[in-house]
Amino acid sequence: MGSINIKVEYPHPTRKVWHALTNPDAIAAWLMENTFKPEVGHEFTLRTDPAPGFDGVVHCKVLELVEEKRLSFSWRGGPLDTIATFELRPTAVGTELTFTQTGFAGFKSNLTRLILKSGSKKIYHRLLPAVLDRIDDDGVLQGEFSPEACDKRGFWRVLVRLFAPILGKRPEERKN
Repeated sequence: MGSINIKVEYPHPTRKVWHALTNPDAIAAWLMENTFKPEVGHEFTLRTDPAPGFDGVVHCKVLELVEEKRLSFSWRGGPLDTIATFELRPTAVGTELTFTQTGFAGFKSNLTRLILKSGSKKIYHRLLPAVLDRIDDDGVLQGEFSPEACDKRGFWRVLVRLFAPILGKRPEERKN
């Protein structure tokens, strides 16, 4: 089975990175709109643009939550049935974040893994740092987010067009 493994260090305290991972408004700014609550067992959704074979909804369940150390949740949507895990470790200059997504099995799932992995550089090196810069000492997201600075959808739309013939039609297109 394939996986995505990313390790990044941020010049921010662990508490601030934890808030970015567990605050629904912050998650929406760097990842997707969501119904997340930091509670083990909570079922939530992440929402993005639909794509062929994917209605744009990721169904998740919080599996593990260790304050300022580890967050793990299931990730089910389209061809995926995976586990996403974030681990935080304090460093001399801030916080090391390790992201792992495991359970990619089969051709379509691994193709999706490659697509997700290619977008990870933008997410973890541009979008998340921009959000971290806007979180105050109380963990509250401040200011307005500039979609022009970090447009999440442009790249996704290009990938959808490229991989549509391989992944298949969107559910609403199959009825015709």
